[in-house]
Amino acid sequence: MNRILVVDDEEEEILVPLLRQLGRVFGNENIKGATSAVSALEYAESEQFAVVVTDLVMPDMDGLDFCRAFRANPINLGYVIMLSGGDGGIAKGLQAGADVYFRKPYNIDDLVAQIEKGLDVTRNRVCLSKDSLTGLYMRRIFEAVFSLEIAKLQRKASPLSVILFDIDHFKQVNDTFGHHAGDEVLRETADLLKKYRRKSDMFVRFGGEEFLLLLPGALEGKAMEIASRLRGALVEHRFPEVGRVTASFGVATTIRNPRQLISRADHALYLAKRSGRDCVVLAEAESEGGGAGWKTEEPQRR
Repeated sequence: MNRILVVDDEEEEILVPLLRQLGRVFGNENIKGATSAVSALEYAESEQFAVVVTDLVMPDMDGLDFCRAFRANPINLGYVIMLSGGDGGIAKGLQAGADVYFRKPYNIDDLVAQIEKGLDVTRNRVCLSKDSLTGLYMRRIFEAVFSLEIAKLQRKASPLSVILFDIDHFKQVNDTFGHHAGDEVLRETADLLKKYRRKSDMFVRFGGEEFLLLLPGALEGKAMEIASRLRGALVEHRFPEVGRVTASFGVATTIRNPRQLISRADHALYLAKRSGRDCVVLAEAESEGGGAGWKTEEPQRR
């Protein structure tokens, strides 16, 4: 994670020259520019940035409001450097979530050194937010993001889906091959299935051998398609010590009652286990009263 985002509305005078300077140091492929805080937040929805350099005074949304909005999403762990041409305001900048406050005109070497420090700080933050074994986000980070997605769904009435799955007979893996082999299965499963998520999705180690994929904007058809691809990829894979491993999947979608979403997916996963494992089960659409029925698909076998 080494992407750098620079936000400044003075495109020709400040933004473009600064992008060139930073590109020479950090590589042009790692630098992205935005001429407004609004567009910068849109970029941050689909991509994670290790360092954000933002101007304070901008039209529509200033650097302080941008910083607050950026920090509102718990997966935005990037180090924020705020630039200002005026005196004072340091306390407000730091309170808004900036990590450091630079006054203009600044020395480019000083700014580069601060960015290098920011890259290190962000790497440490990411390590603390992710599971050390699989590299996936931990459940506590998911819960904060899920609260934001609930608010977004209620505001925009956009769909939200989850795929909850766990590895079948995982206790037998540990008992037969040892916990080291079990750990390798968890790690390799995470690495394998990361390839099948969309940029907007969040992949989480939910606990033990259980994983969760949060899919903003996905209807049940897309969620089922992704779950089936995950199941198929795992079936085709061979683990060096263990051989073949399967998983059971529960899928749920909501457009009305997001607070029941996880429990519906969990129940669908339970039905997948009862249906013989190595299959995908879809929770029925929410009832008008806010409850949920259940619809199972036949286990898919090779």
